[in-house]
Amino acid sequence: MSLLSFALTLALAQAAPAPCKGGERVVLVPFQPVALSTAEARRLEDAVRRAAEHTSGVCLEPRADTVAKVRAQGGRLADCVDAACRSAQAVGLGADRLVRGVALGVGGGRNVALALVDREGLESHTLVELSGEELPPGLEEARAREAFQELWKTRPSARAVKAPGRVWPTVLLAAGGVALAAGVGFGLAARQAETGLSQGNAGCSGEGEAFRACFTERLREGQRQARTANVLMGAGALLGAGGAVFFVWELP
Repeated sequence: MSLLSFALTLALAQAAPAPCKGGERVVLVPFQPVALSTAEARRLEDAVRRAAEHTSGVCLEPRADTVAKVRAQGGRLADCVDAACRSAQAVGLGADRLVRGVALGVGGGRNVALALVDREGLESHTLVELSGEELPPGLEEARAREAFQELWKTRPSARAVKAPGRVWPTVLLAAGGVALAAGVGFGLAARQAETGLSQGNAGCSGEGEAFRACFTERLREGQRQARTANVLMGAGALLGAGGAVFFVWELP
């Protein structure tokens, strides 16, 4: 074998994906954060990745390989509104199944909207609440595994075409509603704090330094509540508008 042939063979071997034994090649695209930091979205993504790794029949591509492919395509996959686009993305990433997700952080909880797409562009969806005020702490891994395995069981098939869902408009509209409701709550709390401050004592007792420290803390708390209300109201309006746009876009 010539040196050129050897180099070509080596390059092809390195470019070809590792074989998946007894499973489908699944590519999990980095999550898109909404009202969450990149670090928090990555933590939720890692929880879903571990869930996928423990699901029978799944051969999950390493994250580094997926990130490199996405970067080669411009750094972010376009939002698809039809099966042809979804199919092209799955095929372009060399996946039998493509997993896309949106990490949501509204209303004090952490939610993940997942879409599982096959090479035909057919998809199924789920929305899972990983953490929240009404959920006991420490259940993120278990809830992520349960949600992904249920999604995998109901994965789309070319032999059973399902009507396209409208999960993204629903998710965005729901998240916007939660954010607006939380913003109203913080706004009412800020207004109550303002009323207390206008009365002169803000509910503080004592005299001298103790009174001044209490009054200052109540003032800062009211300011924090007002800022939080403004942020949540803005995020709620933005998410609601985005959901409305997606809903209109997907109308037949």
